[in-house]
Amino acid sequence: MSEVAEVASPSRREQQKEAKRLALVDAALAVFSRVGFAAAKIDDVAEEAGVSKGTVYLYFDSKEQLFEGMVKAKMLPMLNNAPGLVIDPDQSATDRLKQHLRFFYTKVLDSDRRQIMRLIMSEGPNFPDLAEFYYTNVLSRGQAMINAIIQQGIENGEFRNMSGHGLMHNVVAGALAVGMWKQVFDRFQPIDLDAYYEIGRASCRERV
Repeated sequence: MSEVAEVASPSRREQQKEAKRLALVDAALAVFSRVGFAAAKIDDVAEEAGVSKGTVYLYFDSKEQLFEGMVKAKMLPMLNNAPGLVIDPDQSATDRLKQHLRFFYTKVLDSDRRQIMRLIMSEGPNFPDLAEFYYTNVLSRGQAMINAIIQQGIENGEFRNMSGHGLMHNVVAGALAVGMWKQVFDRFQPIDLDAYYEIGRASCRERV
């Protein structure tokens, strides 16, 4: 019985540590979203989480590391579950692209993750290391998924071969534009995601 308890105890401690880390991540997201990354202080995050400043530093060495931890906790699990990771030979590229974009719209734009994207867009130019971190760990992976779907569509004859025209970048830019619209203007004029997708898909389709 004692051996079982000894094995179980570290597991419980690790679970408690992970729960505390995620609570700090949620607090950081709330603070960064409210006042911006530049103006935010570790003290603000500690107060939001209801812990001491020293507790925050037990998990994160700096505000920048806290931001990176927030991106890892909020964005990477989502990417690991993205439908673009698995290629189904029986599914058309058109359906895969729609599924992938719908996943992005739902998991990012209709959740608190949209605040991370807003922070990158607004403060990334002043914090290039954070922008690079986000690009390397999140955006580039999303681009790779979309590019794989587009290449499948070109090979299947579903999409035009627009080599040199940045088709993948157009799709990603369109998704980012939707993200900005939903965060700023959607309350005044909600965007129809299905209609927006159809316009984007039309730019990929093969001309007959």
